[in-house]
Amino acid sequence: MPMSSDAPSVARSAHPVIQRFFEISLYFLLFTGFAILAGTGRLDLLSLILGVSALLAKGYLLLRHVNVTLPERWTTYFTLIYVFFFAVDYFLISQTFIGSLIHMLLFAAIVKVFSVHRERDYVYLGMLSFGMVLAAAVLTVDSLFFALFCVFVLLAVMTFVSMEMRRSWIVAEPSAPTETRELRDLRRLPGSVARACIVLVVSIVVGTIAFFFLIPRKASAGYLSALSSRSDLSTGFSEEVRLGEIGELQQSSVVMMHVKFAPGTRVPNDLRWRGVALTKFDGKLWSNPRENSMPQAMNSNWALGLTASNPRLLAGHGEHVHYKISLEPFGSRVFFVLPEAQSINGRYRSISIDSTGSIFNADNSRGISDYMVTSELPPPMPKNLRPNGQIGLSEMLYMTPPANLDPRIKDLAQQITASHETPFQKASDIERYLASHYGYTLQLPSISPIDPIANFLFERQVGHCEYFASSMAVMLRTLGIPSRLVNGFRGGEYNDLTESYIVRAKDAHSWVEAYFPGYGWYTFDPTPSSSSVDHSSWNRVYLYMDAMREFWHEWVVNYDTGHQTLLGSTLVRQSRMRFDSLHDGAQSFYEGLLRQARAVRNHFEQHQRMWTLWLGGGLALSMLLLLGPRGFRVLRRFRIAKKPMLEPHTAATIWYTRVLRLLSKRGIRKNPAQTSHEFLKTIRQETIRQSAARFTAHYERARFGDSPEDAEKLPELYREMEAASKEK
Repeated sequence: MPMSSDAPSVARSAHPVIQRFFEISLYFLLFTGFAILAGTGRLDLLSLILGVSALLAKGYLLLRHVNVTLPERWTTYFTLIYVFFFAVDYFLISQTFIGSLIHMLLFAAIVKVFSVHRERDYVYLGMLSFGMVLAAAVLTVDSLFFALFCVFVLLAVMTFVSMEMRRSWIVAEPSAPTETRELRDLRRLPGSVARACIVLVVSIVVGTIAFFFLIPRKASAGYLSALSSRSDLSTGFSEEVRLGEIGELQQSSVVMMHVKFAPGTRVPNDLRWRGVALTKFDGKLWSNPRENSMPQAMNSNWALGLTASNPRLLAGHGEHVHYKISLEPFGSRVFFVLPEAQSINGRYRSISIDSTGSIFNADNSRGISDYMVTSELPPPMPKNLRPNGQIGLSEMLYMTPPANLDPRIKDLAQQITASHETPFQKASDIERYLASHYGYTLQLPSISPIDPIANFLFERQVGHCEYFASSMAVMLRTLGIPSRLVNGFRGGEYNDLTESYIVRAKDAHSWVEAYFPGYGWYTFDPTPSSSSVDHSSWNRVYLYMDAMREFWHEWVVNYDTGHQTLLGSTLVRQSRMRFDSLHDGAQSFYEGLLRQARAVRNHFEQHQRMWTLWLGGGLALSMLLLLGPRGFRVLRRFRIAKKPMLEPHTAATIWYTRVLRLLSKRGIRKNPAQTSHEFLKTIRQETIRQSAARFTAHYERARFGDSPEDAEKLPELYREMEAASKEK
């Protein structure tokens, strides 16, 4: 980077061309490292503004050839101050090691880019840019990372090559180039180095890709994902639901997972990706005590045995659906499934199921990525459902309302359900009442109420899904109906390019499950519909981008031995099919040519005279077209040389040219400025000179006197000279 004159340790610099190339390469290396980090979407607004402003300011100074360098004592003060700020950032602001580390990297880069005092400061800037790339690798698995990383590698090679050139120039202390060619070569140096670096980086990337697909590896949740902090606030899903949390997050369009159904599977109309069921409610927070059981595995196929918890499925009337879920690495330990999941197939050493049927990953060494699920969809609940049995002891745990419940909530529940007697009808009444009498909004109250449920039902009367679901679950419990809150995702956008459903953070949803003796748990959703489909032209672009990202995740992020085997078998199968196709095509082509050749031979034998005329005429015409005007000139010169008396002037020139060619082979060459007589005097060998003199006399009379007799003697004289030139 540019330096001030008060920095003696870097006052000596390389040639201006090399120095300029190095400064620009280092600047763009820093800029690309910051762009990769910003591309993760995890930078807070203040850090983003400060980073962009500092880099743009440095770029402007670099463009204007202005040197601005902070004094060393200032950088020392800034560093001491930031030591205390780092502790505040870690414990109070970011509250994560990754977040505070990113802030420290940005601070160091901003300060160092304006305080280059020594040669090693350039190395520090390169290391800081690489640190930003490492931090980005912790935070993202997006395909954009790979594209920007390739640019970063190219700039890194250019930077360190130019750094070594600069160092060598300073150490050697060469004299300034004075010749024009040397200056021109120096100006061409940056372009030559850039082209060489591009070739080198392309070779590295191509080789890396080849090794990547040839050498298998274990599937991973993402680049350095084990170091990434888990943040429910960035996903729209949490294993605990605090009223107001999801409403803030449903506006995010971050992709959470992709779902692809098996071919021929009838996709349900209402897709509910069940995550975790929450049973304990204290008035503000839903939680799950998680009483777990461990299912048995058969070849990574986990049989869940959830049918027994739903009597409607014991009769075997449910419809089976098979699908694959590719979960983004956002730190969740929950397997999202369509109820009721019968089996999960994936490379997981241990999973657990709690008493609510929620499925968790118990393998701490591996995050959730891809898994196959078989679910049995429960049949519809009969409209005239009547109680069939008693509520069991385990279901009674879901009948306890929170302590200090506002009595108006129970009164409202009884008022809504007064016209019906059966539990199912009462639950349906509450569902319809909430959906029709209350409004949906993503805006949260400006002040957190003491009792969120009572505030929603009797004062604010607008809210989002967890308010509706929580209110219904609590009112059902006041009526003695077991209920629980379910947190997961609902719906998804279908991408016809990949034939998969895209589930985003904004699809996070909460609903209610109520228990009816003899029938099991049934789903209710009192939240009014608020979804909207984007039909804009940009939506199609997003689908194409999502298809590319899905390919990236499937064949790069999750590439393992299984993918390698599939890729290898596909290549072998397609190669064999292509070879068989080419072989069959070549065989058919050969047989067709053979038939055509036989037909031509038979026709030629029957019409031999006609074919001879046609072939002869065609050959003559081809020769004329091939030779063109030049061929005509060659034929004409050949004819005149054979009969020189027809055109003595032209014939003399032709034969004199042949004589000069003959003498040239003997080492006797005529200067274009010499006359024919002057040329004779230069010939030292007597025999050749006498023959040349006789030829020259007849040549001059034929050329300048247009004498046919002299022209006719030129071929004979040429042969005489040819014989004389062979004598030693």
